[in-house]
Amino acid sequence: MPFYNCRKMFLLPALLLSSLFVNCLPGTAGATDMGIETDASVTTVTKGLTRKPLYPFHISPGQSLVGIDGYVETVSPSEKFSEALISLHMATSPACPAPGEDIGDYAAINAHFPNITLAAPIVKQNAPDHQRVPVHIRLARPFPLKSCLFLILDGSDFTGKPYTMTAHLHVKTIPTQQPPEQFELTGVLSDEFLMSPQKHETAYKVYHVPKDRMIFSIDGNVAAVAGEGVVFRTPLHWWVVSHSVFLEHGGCPQFPHDGTYSDNPALDAFMFEPQTTTLHTAYLKGEGVSYPNTPFTLQPKDPILVRKGDCLIHGVRAMGADEPAGRPADGINTESQIFMEMTP
Repeated sequence: MPFYNCRKMFLLPALLLSSLFVNCLPGTAGATDMGIETDASVTTVTKGLTRKPLYPFHISPGQSLVGIDGYVETVSPSEKFSEALISLHMATSPACPAPGEDIGDYAAINAHFPNITLAAPIVKQNAPDHQRVPVHIRLARPFPLKSCLFLILDGSDFTGKPYTMTAHLHVKTIPTQQPPEQFELTGVLSDEFLMSPQKHETAYKVYHVPKDRMIFSIDGNVAAVAGEGVVFRTPLHWWVVSHSVFLEHGGCPQFPHDGTYSDNPALDAFMFEPQTTTLHTAYLKGEGVSYPNTPFTLQPKDPILVRKGDCLIHGVRAMGADEPAGRPADGINTESQIFMEMTP
């Protein structure tokens, strides 16, 4: 889907058959004077990301999205790694899912219900706990909505214990202006990486701007997790992961194509060159077994002009305390779910 939805769980436990139990808070949408409430909750028993139940919300015609407020939450009994991607979508065809419908992976969902992603907060944890992630999204331009919104609750504790996912999101709307302003929401800079803080590794997701465009806002969240079930060893001491969005004017020959690039010191020099502007940075700080989560939000006073040939680069860097000599590399799983509000 347009907003990064191909979950890259290449080092996590293999997907296994699972079962699904609908919990309290079935998908409901309550109309208000300024939008609707989109609430859903489900408890799954899985050993992988094998269940993705959908919850629809029908809205009146002639409304435009201006913001999303609320939270998403997970409850896990496991002492190992767990995660959920809880996403809100707008259907772009007349098709709308039934409450609790589960038709398969994202390719199947997109085929049955073509859509645009409006928000997709990521939640990661590594302890028997509940974690609530606030959602506060403000669009700089009203986004015209169609009649069907739906939530996807996609997560697992990877151990087969009951795992609960909840969304409580208020979708704020205003009457659609005529003619509506044209722009798009894109998640081309979202990705997931496995990194070692002792190696001071870097990783990048790159987007080459195909034509002159304006960025009105950047919104979403970033998360990191260290501990059993993630990868390699758990750090003994402090660690930090930074997520930054850079604008490199005039092109980025070190990144010849769109996509991801792994650690290579030769790629890092662009950050310190005069043609590069840092648009926004967020930091995730942990110590040992930790799972920090923070918003990634940029609301510029004026739109940001990007020209054809420029590069937008999402850079991720990890660092941490030195560990005892000979100890295997520590590992951190970190993911961004951020989108840009841009002219088409």
